[in-house]
Amino acid sequence: MGVIMLYLKADKLSEIQDAFNPNPLEEPEEINSFYQDVTEARTGDAYSGFVEKMELLLEDSHHSLIHKLFVGHAGVGKTTELYRLKHVAQGKGFLTCFGRCDIDLDSGDVEYTDVLLYILDLLVLQACEQDLKISDRIVKSIENYWNTDTELSTTISMQADLELSGSVQAEAGMKKIVKLLAGVRAILKNSAESKKIVRTRVEPRSSELIAQIREVIEEIRNQLSASGRPDIPFVILDGLDKIPLEQARKIFMENGSRFQGLQIHLLVTFPISLSYTPEYKDIQIWFPNPVKLPMIKLRDWQNGAYAEEYMEGIDTLKNIVRKRADLSLFTKEALDELILYTGGYLRDLFRCICDAALRARLRKSSCIELSDAKKALEVLESDINGRYGEELIGKMQEIYRGEKYVSSSEEITTLLQIGAVLEYNGTRWCDLHPLVEKWLIQNRKITR
Repeated sequence: MGVIMLYLKADKLSEIQDAFNPNPLEEPEEINSFYQDVTEARTGDAYSGFVEKMELLLEDSHHSLIHKLFVGHAGVGKTTELYRLKHVAQGKGFLTCFGRCDIDLDSGDVEYTDVLLYILDLLVLQACEQDLKISDRIVKSIENYWNTDTELSTTISMQADLELSGSVQAEAGMKKIVKLLAGVRAILKNSAESKKIVRTRVEPRSSELIAQIREVIEEIRNQLSASGRPDIPFVILDGLDKIPLEQARKIFMENGSRFQGLQIHLLVTFPISLSYTPEYKDIQIWFPNPVKLPMIKLRDWQNGAYAEEYMEGIDTLKNIVRKRADLSLFTKEALDELILYTGGYLRDLFRCICDAALRARLRKSSCIELSDAKKALEVLESDINGRYGEELIGKMQEIYRGEKYVSSSEEITTLLQIGAVLEYNGTRWCDLHPLVEKWLIQNRKITR
């Protein structure tokens, strides 16, 4: 049975919602059909592709470990890039674990012990799927780690049965541990009270948990090496860029050292707003050489002014739209307006295209016209400009007047977090979201 394609190119407005849904491209078939290389429009350098550089880094890191942050605005396309990287790494023979922390964990409440447990869960599950072995000694050690508390052990078992489609058959060995860890994961995601109990039990024994993870990694590495495969497992954790900033600080700053001893390649998404804080430098002790995925720039800031006739970003975004829909579904003016005022932010562009398509259909039109685009943008404009208060307008005035290369501050951290300010080029060059700039000018909040 083949893969069901979630995306089909839209030939009529009734197909726009599916074609421009904001979910990432996951499967190779989807990526091959709809992915558009935007490296040059993001960075200004055609030889700085994230996946291509990571592929070489994985190939060249035979004995050194990669522990790296992947930084970017939510909705900029990081997850699609990570799925591309997953497929590339698997093709190179790496044991690759891909975790969606925003789906499998409670993204509103995550602690470092949750992440460690999730890493163990991913490694054991992937080892089981690839018929690798974990010794009875380690299996028993993991089992005993949880069996010291009868009430907690019972709760985990019940959650595991629910998580694994109600299966209640007796399991042994690795499969029993897979089931146990599935129960722990379900608790961390769904059960606030049980989660507190888990954390209370795990925190004082976190060094024991780390030792178990290291033993599992060592056994996996030995078997990978014996089979001629790259022997360092590769763990990708997506979704940690969406957790509350204070929890991100605790995971990456206060407990970053906990991950250093894990003999794996580890790539984790990271909130872009935290890259504009003093802690960012210290976090890089544990996660050196972070990589950023910037916005697709529609204007090029050079030597204190915007470069004239810069079209790379606009043309790139039109190509992205062209892959998902017949351009005859848009008037030229409507598509230009949608692209110009969403600032290279794919999530905002897709949202406004979907809204504009609904309005066009209500008008009984066969295409999106300028009035549809303007109305969709008005809704987004109201949304974005309701996210900040008067106290942040001074900083936005500075950016508008030309101070595009911003320094770390609480103000810029907030503005990046809410999407009122967007980062371009990956070089700390920031600009106002076009709809923020438009609203502030119209309401005489900022001036040249």
